[in-house]
Amino acid sequence: MRAQLFLIVSCLWAQIMPTRWSAGIQVGLNIPAYRSSEPVEKAVVLPGFTGGVIIRREVSSRWALVSGLYFSQRNSDYLVRESYQGDTTVGNTRDEYIVHISNDGRLRLAHLEIPVLAEWSFMRTEYNRSYLLFGFHAGYKLFMRNSGRTQVALEGLDFLPLFGFSPQTRLIVAEGPIQPGRIEFRRGDIGIWFGGGNCYRMGKGEMNFEIRAWTGILNIFRIPADQKFYNGSVMFLAGYNF
Repeated sequence: MRAQLFLIVSCLWAQIMPTRWSAGIQVGLNIPAYRSSEPVEKAVVLPGFTGGVIIRREVSSRWALVSGLYFSQRNSDYLVRESYQGDTTVGNTRDEYIVHISNDGRLRLAHLEIPVLAEWSFMRTEYNRSYLLFGFHAGYKLFMRNSGRTQVALEGLDFLPLFGFSPQTRLIVAEGPIQPGRIEFRRGDIGIWFGGGNCYRMGKGEMNFEIRAWTGILNIFRIPADQKFYNGSVMFLAGYNF
C-alpha cells in the first residue's frame, strides 16, 4: 500500500514539477546606460556586443531558472569639463587664475558576466511562449580602453593685457592624448537584471528573442576615488535553446 501511494505521489509530482535541462547560445547588441555622480557634458552611447552560452532548468510549466556566461563590451563617447582655481607666485607677485580641463574621449569597457535569473512564462502554447526575467548577476572586468584628447587652458592671467588680450581669454597651455591612469575601474561588478522575451518552437529546440536591461549597484570607479560610476545597459538578444 505504501509503495503504491509513493508511486502515485511521485507521478503527480513529476506532472506538477517537471524538470528539464536545456542549453543554448545568445548574441546581440547592448546600449550602455551608465550612471555617474558627476555631470557629463556630452555622452553619446554606441552599440556594443553581448554574446554567450545559456543554461536553463525548467522547474514547472511556468517557472525556470536561467544562467550562463556572457561576454559584453560597452562603448560610449563622452565630453567632461572641469574647472578649479589656481595661482602662481613669482617673486612678490601672485597671479590667480582658473584652470579649465576638457577630456573628449571614448570608453570601451568589457566584462564577463554570470546572471542568475528566474523566468516566468505568463503565456504558453504548444508552439510558443512569452516570459519575464528577473534576477542578479556578477561581473568581472576583462579590459578597459579610454582614448581621446585632453586640453588644459588657463583663464584670468594678469599678463595677458600686455599682449593685447583680455584677462578673460582662455590660453591653451597643454593638449594631448588622455592619460591612461586618469580613470581606473574595479575588477568586480554586481547588478540587477530584468526583461522579457518570446520563444518559438523550431525543430527540437526553441528560437528566442529577448530584451534585457540591467543596472549596476556597485560603484566600479577605483580612480577617481571621490566619484561614483555605475555600469548598466539595455540588451537586444536572439538565440537558440537546444
